[in-house]
Amino acid sequence: MLNDDPVLSKRARGFIVNNKSYVTDVIVTEIATVLDKVYEIDKADIAELIQAFLGLENVTYNLYFLDAVIELYEAKPALSFVDCYATVEARMYANTLVTFDKKLINQGGKHVVEPE
Repeated sequence: MLNDDPVLSKRARGFIVNNKSYVTDVIVTEIATVLDKVYEIDKADIAELIQAFLGLENVTYNLYFLDAVIELYEAKPALSFVDCYATVEARMYANTLVTFDKKLINQGGKHVVEPE
């Protein structure tokens, strides 16, 4: 994504262009976390990079969660990608997400609550 290692980037790009690839939720979460915490890239730019990657013709991924996670991540910049994933997963399965994280409680939705 960043071409920070030109040799590895060229190999990765060649593999992705020439092969069908499934990218797991965990890998997408790791990508977002590294881009945010290590490279300190703006969250809107991270969302754009991930969407461009997932939009490649040979890349498939979990449509059920990741599109909604990326949308929430863009809309709620105070939340981490992990927080957004947990919130979306809980909502999609009609579960309550219990946390002490005040930002997540305030921005995650009505299904995100503090323990009683």
